[in-house]
Amino acid sequence: MNYEDIIQALKEGNVPSNGTSEICVGRDLEVKEIKRLFDKIMEGKGLTKFIEGDYGAGKSFMLKIIEEMAFEDNFVVSKVTITRDVPFNKFEEVYKDIVGSLRCKTGTSLQHVIERWLTNLKMFAMDETTDQIEQNRIIIENMRTDLKEARKYSNTFVTAIEQYYRAANTGEDEVANYAQAWLRGESNIPFSIKRQFGVKGDVTKENAFFFLEALAAFLSSIGYNGLVILIDELELIRTLHNQKMRDTAYHYIRFIYDECNQGRFEKTLFVFAGTSELYDDPKKGIPSYKALDDRIKDALISSYDDLRKPIMRLDGFKKDDLNELSKKMVEMHSSVYKWKAETLINPVIDHIVDMHENNALLTGGKVTPRVYVRTFISVLDTVQQNPEELGTKDKILELFEKEEVLEIDDDF
Repeated sequence: MNYEDIIQALKEGNVPSNGTSEICVGRDLEVKEIKRLFDKIMEGKGLTKFIEGDYGAGKSFMLKIIEEMAFEDNFVVSKVTITRDVPFNKFEEVYKDIVGSLRCKTGTSLQHVIERWLTNLKMFAMDETTDQIEQNRIIIENMRTDLKEARKYSNTFVTAIEQYYRAANTGEDEVANYAQAWLRGESNIPFSIKRQFGVKGDVTKENAFFFLEALAAFLSSIGYNGLVILIDELELIRTLHNQKMRDTAYHYIRFIYDECNQGRFEKTLFVFAGTSELYDDPKKGIPSYKALDDRIKDALISSYDDLRKPIMRLDGFKKDDLNELSKKMVEMHSSVYKWKAETLINPVIDHIVDMHENNALLTGGKVTPRVYVRTFISVLDTVQQNPEELGTKDKILELFEKEEVLEIDDDF
């Protein structure tokens, strides 16, 4: 594990690209709930989960934890960030981003998944016979078996995969590349080319959900445990220009939620993450679309945790969480920069945590993870580089009192 990369990402207010489990604290119950959902997905369910938290509360971090957990459990993962170019009121664009950002434990892209599957089919055929004609027959026969479930949702999707294999196998590279592009949802492919790999039209709002189901069925049939789709920055729906556009976006979310409950989207988990404004804003947020709000809002208002509710809320860290996280960061920093950080910092961690909690009274006495982490690592860097001037408890605490970290808009 590259601790230096983790430390640098945290200092910059970002989620590390790898190794989030190394610094995951205070989320044991949330992780347990996600594991329960994974088990249900592997049984064939389609499920949705909503994550709520203020900026810096750890939404993107939680999504990264889910991603790493999914890889370990042999799921394929797609991470989509809602932007102006990927607005949720145009689900055909969301579909393109879902397919375009596919990742599994062994690599990235739908092409990687297909090529890995085809390689396994070829190796099996070669073990069966040395006759190339017979090998191709075995490959095609096993392809049809693996694609049987996906064909129930979209024959066109399956045809494109079959024709990709044919074109690649006969050296028609241009056709093979276009077939891959069409599967990713790309448009503007010449009709004459599409005719060569047996498809018509493009991905549209009418067929995108069928293609998504075909994709999930295909992934399941070739050995993966399912598809996990992570949707981040969902609050940007509130910035859509008019109510009709926002209603369309919320309609799609409601549609996914309902269809999962009705048994559709088998072996697929949708995780939607957004700020509290998304869930609370009566004018532009989810409450403005009653059909969705009535389904996912809390049925019971209570101070007790219930992580099986549709919405999983992420609060700031408690004192024990901050202590544990601080010690993890000290250990990593000490290992990366070869100094005895534990000797200087660990004895004052309780004081540091108290200091931050006192400053966070306006937010209920809980510290925003991102702000605390950025501050803590900045001070570790400063103390390590100035050991003579900052080698006492009082000097270190004074540094924490003076340290100011600017807020950034991106979530942690």
